Amino acid sequence: MSVAAGLIGAFAVKLRSLGLVFALAAAWSVPPSASPADQGAASEKSAVERACEAGEVAACLNAGRILVQLSGEARALRARDMFARGCELGNTDACHLLVPMLIEGRGGAQLLDVAAEVAEILCEAGSGQGCSWQANVLSRQAASDQQIDHENLIAARELYLQGCDLDSMEACGQAGALLATGTGGPADPIKGYDLLERACRAEQWQACANVAVMARDGLAHDADWASARDYFGMACDGGIANACNDLGIMWMQLSDRSGDERWRDPALLVFIASCDGGDGAGCSNAARQLREGRGVPTDLVRAHDLAVRGCEANSARACLLASDMRGAGEGVEGDAQTARALRQKACDLGQSSACAMVDAPARRD
Repeated sequence: MSVAAGLIGAFAVKLRSLGLVFALAAAWSVPPSASPADQGAASEKSAVERACEAGEVAACLNAGRILVQLSGEARALRARDMFARGCELGNTDACHLLVPMLIEGRGGAQLLDVAAEVAEILCEAGSGQGCSWQANVLSRQAASDQQIDHENLIAARELYLQGCDLDSMEACGQAGALLATGTGGPADPIKGYDLLERACRAEQWQACANVAVMARDGLAHDADWASARDYFGMACDGGIANACNDLGIMWMQLSDRSGDERWRDPALLVFIASCDGGDGAGCSNAARQLREGRGVPTDLVRAHDLAVRGCEANSARACLLASDMRGAGEGVEGDAQTARALRQKACDLGQSSACAMVDAPARRD
């Protein structure tokens, strides 16, 4: 018997010893809220699904991968069923596909304890991603109560480092953040920076955003604004909305310092990208730039719309800006009652200056 076959055999035995099939089966009933079509889909098993149940590992993977791409709660449930069966049969690919569904509660109830057990086995078998998932569960559990469980955070940090050593770039990014902030152990900003850079190069976009902050603020080495802008740009392109906003701020600051107005236009573009990604601060900054015409043509209608979007995304500054514009009739018909409601929301969101003037006329600045 080969070493690989021996590992898989031992892997399967350990999975069965945990009684995972029985633990998962309790969460596999079709939810009462499922549509009639989903109820029917759950009872119509294909030939490949039946082959999976009969013990054909390849069938489990094929059926699960097809089902997980289809819409409908019942199909997600069936996909998870197929991956669980393949995992029980000792297939590590099936286990890797199963664990995130258990963590995220896709295709059934969220089962963090079961996810941690499967991830632990994967980690012990040399999977860096398995170590990362095990750490992920510990981190979630550490913060699930009113008091932080520091032992879980310490264990999570060690597992993320182990996963990183096993070439899981997700683990490197998480380990880098914990080392940089001194979470779960002593702070080591230089090593944290190095791990975040490594993860960023592997397209872990949140790691790019984190290393950008460290480069901008000089948290590990001397401040390096050029590198920070590059990293924020990578994170922004990767869909990290607040990184787009941070990049826009840096472009505006570059224009302020250099007197070169050409950086205002790219700043607006990334502020809007941030807003489109759901970051209220990006909406607020884009709205303010368009209202003031800083390096771009003034556009009050668009500015007001962006301010309202930012307020809807719970940016207190955006609410206050939208209130000012609504009260003054800038880019929109004046409406004192709506302006007051916007000031009240800004106050409720923690903008102290708004609280003192909820019932005052809107500002004109």
